[in-house]
Amino acid sequence: MNINDFIEKYDIAIVAQANLNNNKTIIIKNDVQLESYDLFEQLILFGSIDNLIESVKGQIMPRIWAQGNTKCVICQPNDEQIVVLFYHKCLDVKDNYYYAKQLDSILKECF
Repeated sequence: MNINDFIEKYDIAIVAQANLNNNKTIIIKNDVQLESYDLFEQLILFGSIDNLIESVKGQIMPRIWAQGNTKCVICQPNDEQIVVLFYHKCLDVKDNYYYAKQLDSILKECF
């Protein structure tokens, strides 16, 4: 499965894919709307990839943030990539954790 198929299948609204070797970031936006864009703006748009990488260094992955029904999952499918997923789901904390772990596992297969 490629990243575009992954985005479509799992209704991912925005993907930010960062290459750790050259600090280049690719942002892919799907036609899925988010309840709030605040997490995207804070972590990606107005933040820096260096700060994001530093904030997850040594952390158990995937890292999960939520604001209402807008969810953010930071995955590291390999040593060269950080992938940040933004999606809209009505899940409680436990279900969102398992869903994020599932997305992380699938991403590792994509890369």
